[in-house]
Amino acid sequence: MLCYTEFEVNKMDKRKIIFDCDIGCDDAVALIALLLSDKTDVIAVTCVKGNILVKDVVENALKVTHLCGKDIPVYAGCNEPMVRDLLKGRDYNTLMQRIRMEVDGKEVLIHERSFNLPLPERNAEDKHACSYLVETLKNSKEKIDICAVGPLTNIAMAIRMDPSIVKNIGTIYIMGGGLYMGNRTPLAEANFYDDPEAAEIVLTSGANILLCPIEPCEMAATYDQKDLKQIEDIGGPIAAFLKEELQGYIDRCNILFKVDLEDCCVYDYAAVAPLIDESVIIEKRKDVARVDISAGMSDGQLVIDRRGMFTPEYPVEVIYQMDADKLHKLLIDLLKGSAAELNPKYWTHQ
Repeated sequence: MLCYTEFEVNKMDKRKIIFDCDIGCDDAVALIALLLSDKTDVIAVTCVKGNILVKDVVENALKVTHLCGKDIPVYAGCNEPMVRDLLKGRDYNTLMQRIRMEVDGKEVLIHERSFNLPLPERNAEDKHACSYLVETLKNSKEKIDICAVGPLTNIAMAIRMDPSIVKNIGTIYIMGGGLYMGNRTPLAEANFYDDPEAAEIVLTSGANILLCPIEPCEMAATYDQKDLKQIEDIGGPIAAFLKEELQGYIDRCNILFKVDLEDCCVYDYAAVAPLIDESVIIEKRKDVARVDISAGMSDGQLVIDRRGMFTPEYPVEVIYQMDADKLHKLLIDLLKGSAAELNPKYWTHQ
């Protein structure tokens, strides 16, 4: 009879994850939560252009994995959307959110290009992210989950390269779309707007998908000054980094949108939290979910058919409501664990 230690059992029970991102502030919170959880095993980070260029995404991903004491391969992926840039002037067909401006000669971006963290010695892998996705998923003996919290270019390209990889995907956890409105445009959320064709390919790929639109994120993953103070009080380099990043995000949004807010929504964390604790979801529905690729006013809009006339052809589950108390407690518990357990050699925060 075989006997396993508790550590060995926990290791076997961990879900293998590929984290695909355009890592800015909320991506960082999501990645840190997955790296700190004892239920998840992040086997790689794949990087895509979204709010910042791929080279900056790669650098930030290396910094965050190092901060968490993890030696994980990071792959550079697509630095352009699949086809949307081929139609010149497409951005001018709708009303755009301001995500960049200059103030006193300095650039202000909605997500900063470089985290205020030391860069580790490890470099990005030579292999392209899409090649890594195809090879890893094609040859895997077990299901691998994907957390996709940026534009879906890498995932869509990999599926187009080899559609058979879908059978080895457990679930694709996606932050994208809006149930009733957008943020980048009146109707389109940023990740779907930045590559609508990729989003349509992934949603219709036949993979199991759990889609988290912006509304349930804002309902449950909004962090105010009281929340930031609670994070800061935990202590340790990870909590300090997150407090600094979330406050910086609030400050940049106030400049860009000309508002006076004291809170922000951590969208990408909300999208991956169900992988750690599914009970954070209050309501989800299996919907007919597609993406507008018309290049018009509704370009990139998540289109959900709620008429009940058609049986969903593709297994897309859409989150409608999340539990704010559980979502906030989950992150705090993970951060408290990290402050007690991480190897001090990774605790360099500048």
